[in-house]
Amino acid sequence: MISILDQFEQGVESTFKSAPTSKQLLDESFDRDEDLGGVPILSKKKVNFSPSDKITQLLVSNEYVVLVMVNNVLLRINLKQDNIEEIDTLKTSSLKVKQLFLDPFGEHLLISCGNITSSQLFYATKQLSKLKPVGKYQGSEITSVAWNCDCRVKSTSSTTGPILLGNSSGAIIETQLGTEFDRFFQGSVVQYWKEVFDISKGQPIPIIGLQYYRVGKSDLFYILAITPTKLYQFVDFIFNKDERPMLQQIFNNYLTIPERFYEVPTVVKHGKLHFYFLNNDFTVPKYFGFLTELGVFVAEVDINKDEKTIFSSHELIEYSRLYGRDDDDFTVPLSMTFTRYHVLLLFPERVIAVSLVAPADRNASQVMDEDYCSDSHGRLLNITKDLMTGTIWLYAERAVFRYKMIKEDRHVWKVYLDKGMFEEAKEICISNPHRMNQVLVRQAEHFFNSKQYENSALIYANLNVSFEEIVLKFLHLNEKKPIKLFLMKKLDSLKSHDYTKITMVTLWLIELFSNELAVLRNYKQGKSQEYTMLQESFQHFLSRSIIQDCIRKNWESIYDILASHGDVNFMIWLALENQDFKRVIQHYLNEENIAEALTLLDNHPFSELFYTFSSDLVEKAPAQTVSILIKQGQKLDPLKVINTLITPNPSERLALEIIRYLEYSIHCLNCHVESVHNYLISLYIKHNRDKLMNYLKLQGREITAVSYNPEFALRLCREHQLGEACVQLSIVLGLWEAAVDLALTVSVDLAKTTASLPNNNMELSKKLWLKIAQYVVKQNNDIEQAMRFLEECKFIKIEDILPFFPDFVTIDHFKDAVCSSLEEYNKDIQSLKEEMEDATKSAEVIRSEILSFRNGYMLIQPSNECSSCQEQLVTKAFYTFPCSHCFHAECLIKEMQPYVDPSTITTIKDLQNQLSILYQNNKDITQSLEAISRRDKVKESLDKLLAAECFFCGEIMISLIDKPFIEDADFENIKQEWE
Repeated sequence: MISILDQFEQGVESTFKSAPTSKQLLDESFDRDEDLGGVPILSKKKVNFSPSDKITQLLVSNEYVVLVMVNNVLLRINLKQDNIEEIDTLKTSSLKVKQLFLDPFGEHLLISCGNITSSQLFYATKQLSKLKPVGKYQGSEITSVAWNCDCRVKSTSSTTGPILLGNSSGAIIETQLGTEFDRFFQGSVVQYWKEVFDISKGQPIPIIGLQYYRVGKSDLFYILAITPTKLYQFVDFIFNKDERPMLQQIFNNYLTIPERFYEVPTVVKHGKLHFYFLNNDFTVPKYFGFLTELGVFVAEVDINKDEKTIFSSHELIEYSRLYGRDDDDFTVPLSMTFTRYHVLLLFPERVIAVSLVAPADRNASQVMDEDYCSDSHGRLLNITKDLMTGTIWLYAERAVFRYKMIKEDRHVWKVYLDKGMFEEAKEICISNPHRMNQVLVRQAEHFFNSKQYENSALIYANLNVSFEEIVLKFLHLNEKKPIKLFLMKKLDSLKSHDYTKITMVTLWLIELFSNELAVLRNYKQGKSQEYTMLQESFQHFLSRSIIQDCIRKNWESIYDILASHGDVNFMIWLALENQDFKRVIQHYLNEENIAEALTLLDNHPFSELFYTFSSDLVEKAPAQTVSILIKQGQKLDPLKVINTLITPNPSERLALEIIRYLEYSIHCLNCHVESVHNYLISLYIKHNRDKLMNYLKLQGREITAVSYNPEFALRLCREHQLGEACVQLSIVLGLWEAAVDLALTVSVDLAKTTASLPNNNMELSKKLWLKIAQYVVKQNNDIEQAMRFLEECKFIKIEDILPFFPDFVTIDHFKDAVCSSLEEYNKDIQSLKEEMEDATKSAEVIRSEILSFRNGYMLIQPSNECSSCQEQLVTKAFYTFPCSHCFHAECLIKEMQPYVDPSTITTIKDLQNQLSILYQNNKDITQSLEAISRRDKVKESLDKLLAAECFFCGEIMISLIDKPFIEDADFENIKQEWE
């Protein structure tokens, strides 16, 4: 059996085509309504179902259909499984089915039956194959049921949860039904049965409609009940949801107060209470309504827990004005149901779709579509809706139809637009750019005409309309805020590649902001709250990323705008925000605001800024500038900084600060640039000579180790007659004699110190000391001082200085020195004699050892083994050493091969080959004598290479003491093997 739902979808598919894309809408500028080609809103399809008898009632919930025929046969159809079940237990009964009640989830069914004398209620579920009587209920006829729409109840079909029943006498009963209560032979599906409220007040009044809902997940509940002339609403909290009866807690609050109801036109007898829910959420109804004799009562749900009301306003869609004209001869509909924007009314011959939004023109028709039905299937009975799926069902006596709403909002947005309900119109047009543009244009025009210029500007900025046209509209206004809002909003809609537009709008906005600020300053309101707020707004605008990019590319234009309005403070702020510190520092320097310039430089360190402004700042604030430079440390290149600090004739204060930075660069930054050291020396010479000698001593005496230019430093020191410094520099240059000569002009002690420095060169030291001695003897003519001089210098003897004494000096003045010198010579001669005797004895010992080695021998036993291969020694040619190690010739070569030069191994092999050839060619006596001679020479050469020393005890093995046992290349592999 083909699914009824599938048949319906296939039937509609052929009449509805896919909508065009948004791009097509924008490019071709057509309304999607026109593309529908006259497709009606109401699309009806007959269901492939033929009842065996006339249908009297039909309900659909969650694709579960229940219908009753005139012969009391009950059919239950599961559309999901295409399963039809027939229940005819009422065929033999005198009771007739009056009404069916099916819960929204399709799980529970109540059947109200009766005759002239009595009425009865039956209960069934999807799983029950037969009807269960609800206890022994024989009271008034049940006319309405308020189902429990809690989703937790949906998860099980065993119980209905608390529900409300309204009867023809005006009583409201709370009960809970379920198959789980039918146990212990009780034969009842009722857990409890309690009358909780009575509307009749002693006069039987039928309850036509009854519903209750919970507000979201809160504890707030509301109940609606309608009688022929009144609408009752009950709103309150339920704090104990486990209490039974549960809803009694709400009604208790209305027992002691006057009756509260809303007068409505007479409700038709077959009227029901209808709700429309958004997105199938049974906790959030959009609106509700019911049929009256004059029109459709429609009210939007608006819960007010304080005033205990469910709606605040309502509308009566009069039958006489459905077509926009007064019609006194109207027909009351048979039934109704809600869609999102329409109420569908069933008349005996047709179904009409009436817009829930009344048109702005009272004479316009409110009927958006109508569908006529033939009488071939019998008279039309009812129209109902599956709340879970949204499918609309229409049934006649002999047929069942299903409706589908096709683009039901096609006209509603226009109605909203004509009535000025722009937000509602935009909600409908959100997926249709062409419609949305029309709505926004109308809304913007409405705001502009009603002088809501700012709202109008915000909307115009999002429209695809002429920029010039909108700008001209706002330029004529005295107020500039709307044009500013329009430009700012327009800027948000521009893409990054619209660089020209972004630049134009940005510059215009900067001009507007600057002009507003200038006007406030001119009126002496520079400190007002309005000025502060405007500044903050301007700053926020300039801080946006898209503006920052524009500012970076249009610096001069923006500064010209700000300058034209005299806004210096904002120029500085803008420059700081965009890190244009160079411009700000230059401004501070022009204003002689050195403190601010230094603070900015200290807080925003950029190397190029220091190189640019150090020369200007150090002249005006030497100490502070140098302190900031030192604070930067290695971030700055000392050479570049010093280039900015070089001044032809610096003041004493400035020079001392420059010296401080140079000393920091040398001692802390390890700067070895020659020009830096030369500049420091020049400043020392001119302004701080006390530090010069310390600096030169720290630099040392090696010319390769000093960082300055010694020739340059020596020239400066000579120009300023700095003798001691000249001595030090001469030493660095290796001019020892000149250094001593300069030192003698300063003091003899300095000269002595200088002469004592070259300790490693005795000849030079002696020469330098002789210079000093000659100076002491000739210049001072002091014999005693000369004698003391001999005691201080160990390189000079009395005979070296005798030529310097004058001729009249007698031997008595240096007799002691001569004697001391002779004694020293005598000691040297005696020491040489002892050394000669020791050498003679050593030579004799060596001769005796050589003789003993010539006569030495070793005994080789047959059992002796090679120290390398551990085989018998005498089986092959071998070498033996005094240390008792013995090697086969081949083993010795093999052991030596890894540790000697490759050339040595090659020579050994060549000698072995020659020796082998000589042994083979030894045939006659003459040849043998020559071969023996050559063989001995070759053998002697081979022995010198192989037997020079023991491989295990000689220098080869000693030289390998620092070689690791495992090579680096093999270490990782061996390590892994051990792991």
